[in-house]
Amino acid sequence: MLHQLGILYANKGEVDQAIALYNQSLEINERIGNVQGIAATLHQLAIIYTNKGEVDQAIALFNQSLEIDERIGNVQGIAGTLHELRILYANKGEVDQAIALFNQSLEIFERIGYIKSQADALHSLANIYAKKGEVEKALALYNQSLEINDRTDNVQGKAATLYCLGHIYAKKGEIKEAIALFNQSLEIDERIGNVQGIAGTLHELRILYANKGEVDQAIALFNQSLEIDERIGNVQGIAGTLHELRILYANKGEVDQAIALFNQSLEIDERIGNVQGIAGTLHELRILYANKGEVDQAIALYNLSLEISQRIGAVRTQTMTLRRLGDLAQQQGEYTKAISYLQPASEILQRLQSPHAESVSASLDRIIRNS
Repeated sequence: MLHQLGILYANKGEVDQAIALYNQSLEINERIGNVQGIAATLHQLAIIYTNKGEVDQAIALFNQSLEIDERIGNVQGIAGTLHELRILYANKGEVDQAIALFNQSLEIFERIGYIKSQADALHSLANIYAKKGEVEKALALYNQSLEINDRTDNVQGKAATLYCLGHIYAKKGEIKEAIALFNQSLEIDERIGNVQGIAGTLHELRILYANKGEVDQAIALFNQSLEIDERIGNVQGIAGTLHELRILYANKGEVDQAIALFNQSLEIDERIGNVQGIAGTLHELRILYANKGEVDQAIALYNLSLEISQRIGAVRTQTMTLRRLGDLAQQQGEYTKAISYLQPASEILQRLQSPHAESVSASLDRIIRNS
């Protein structure tokens, strides 16, 4: 009961209460010699310490649990604990230790016939080798995982592995192969209704098509992604997609379309209170207006961005905006106004010991001499 209560409190996020209950359960299990109960409770305690970010404490508890499970031959417990430990070591950057634990897990899964778990472990191990840059090793492991998923008809696992393979081929510059793999993954995700998988794969495909210069195909994929995000109410996803879509239109020279998308994105960021998103969008918008020659509109947006960056303490954005406002004022012959912008920009850059401090200071001195 104490153990089960601990799980309930842990799920509620009441961590201290959960730890107290687990420790009570642990004390009773030790007193009555229930070693399987001790191992299970140590495992749960380790998960809590993992979530708290106390990694060394978590590893110590997992190892205590592992030692008991190995002693009593609890193969499922061993496999579960090795799974948690290998993730911790991978996150700590101790990759060789993580790989050793993955291989231990694989040996256990093969021995007890846990085929799906074996495929998952191969997939995770491939991820580690991919991050290490050992591409051929990663490819071999992904293909082993794919073969098992094909054999066991694990379509979700297959889609995930095809997606990762697509990533690797994209990085290798084998774009045609990458697109084929992403499309296979996409077809499965659409068939099983895995909306997050669809969105992620569309994201990768649109980047590949944009980089290939096939902008219209990239835009079509962005719009597909946008439709999904709107359907599932993923507001942040919508804002992100609009951001990338507007850049494509801007690069195509379709400035009015880009501005319309910027304004849509701005409306979302204002609604959800994403101040950094607002600042970034205003930055892009003011550049577009400046390039269109609509200087007054650009200046209005620069001033709005300046107010936001000052409010949230984004010093570098503030400095960049002051500098740009100073340049615009100088171009219009408004030297006093230019000085009022460049003076604080120069002071901030000097305080930050920025390499740009000298050039802004020189511009300021030039304006003062000529005004």
